[in-house]
This record gives sequence, C-alpha cells and structure tokens, in this order.
Amino acid sequence: MHEKMTFVLTSCGRTFLLDEVLESFFKYNEYKFEKMLLVEDSIDKTVCENILNKWGDKIEIICNSKKKGQIKSIVETYKKIQTPYIFHCEDDWKYLRSNFIKDSLKILNTDKKIIQVWLESKKSASRLDIFSYGEIKSIDGVRYRKVFCKEGWEWGHFSFRPGVKRLIDYELIGGYEEFKNELDISLKYKKLGYYTVIIEDPAILDIGDEHHQSDPTRIWPKRRKTNSLTGLKRLWGHIKKLKF
Repeated sequence: MHEKMTFVLTSCGRTFLLDEVLESFFKYNEYKFEKMLLVEDSIDKTVCENILNKWGDKIEIICNSKKKGQIKSIVETYKKIQTPYIFHCEDDWKYLRSNFIKDSLKILNTDKKIIQVWLESKKSASRLDIFSYGEIKSIDGVRYRKVFCKEGWEWGHFSFRPGVKRLIDYELIGGYEEFKNELDISLKYKKLGYYTVIIEDPAILDIGDEHHQSDPTRIWPKRRKTNSLTGLKRLWGHIKKLKF
C-alpha cells in the first residue's frame, strides 16, 4: 500500500527542537512523499537561514515574512497540496521507530470516520487526564484503541499532533480558516461522527514540554466543560490537587 502523500511541518523558532525532530524523522521514515514542506513562522531571518542551510536540500522551506500563527500557516501551506493524504507534523515530536505511516494508513482504511491516528503513547496522551481507551483492535498486526473523552469535556477528536490526515476530511469542513483553535475543529468533526484512535506501539515522543511557543492568533473559547464545578466547590477541588 502506497498512497500519494505530502509532508507538512509547522515550526516557529525552536531550531534546537526542530533539528532533533527532523534527524529522527529521516532516520526512521521509509515513506516516499510527493512533496515535503516546512513552514517557519518565527519571522526571524537568522532562524530561517539556519533552517535553509541545514534542511533546504531535503525539504521545501517556507519562511513567513509576517506572523501568521499556526492555523493560518497550515491553511496557506495546504493550498499547495494535491495529494489525497498529508503527514502533518509539529516541531516538537521526536520519532522513535519506522513504519508509522504505513501503520497509520492500515488503521485509517478500516473506517472513514477515524479522523486521525495518534502516534504517541497512552501515558503521554493521558497527561491531560481526560482520556480513556477502548479495547484493542488489530489490522495486519497493527494494534490500536479508540480514544474516549471524559463526560462533559469537549476535547478528544482532533489535534495537530503528528499523523496522517485525509485531504478529503480537511475539505469537508471547508478547511481550518474559519477556526481559531484545535478545540473548535475537534467539535466540528465530532458533530460529523468522527473519532480518534491511538496506536499501541508508540512512534513519537513529546520533547517540547518545557519549550512552549505562544501563538497570539490561537484564541481559545471561554466555554467551560458542562459538568465543571463552580464557586467554593471549584476552589476546594484545586486545593485538594495541591502538593504540600
């Protein structure tokens, strides 16, 4: 199975992470892409020159001249895509093994309503403490589980984590241009009946925990989960979580 696919990576000034990510990707990746694109949004000429010098012979580098933020950068980069599949990446996920793209395609082909296959470990994904996982399923030796989100929470159906995405799913919602954050994209797909699965054999590791980049264009909704506590009950909940 070899589907035509485009590689897209969003980056913003963290070259020390980006280099580690790309070195691991090229070490393990065996998939042939129609095109490889990297969009850099730091608007720092030195950063862009460093990326061009180190990776320009392997990837087409797009350096934003004005700050666009992650979603707008993705939207404009996706306009260059003519393949039915995208391997979407971020600049803070290190790759750990080979065959992660072929494994993802096998899983995606089992159900058109799978919006993406998470490649991280369940331990990593569960840091938010809002996810649970279904029974193990298997396709050609590749094991995976459905991801569930705690009642009252809206998350759990879409993210910009590294993974294979279908262009047809992107086009179905008119792209991401009208959205300001991942959460609202997630809710859109949830209404359409999509869901997420997580692979049993992790292929990526989050290395960006202590190096977050702010994105002023990403506006999170002020909605709260439907079962959230308020007032003194909410305060007491926070106190109980404190470690003395």
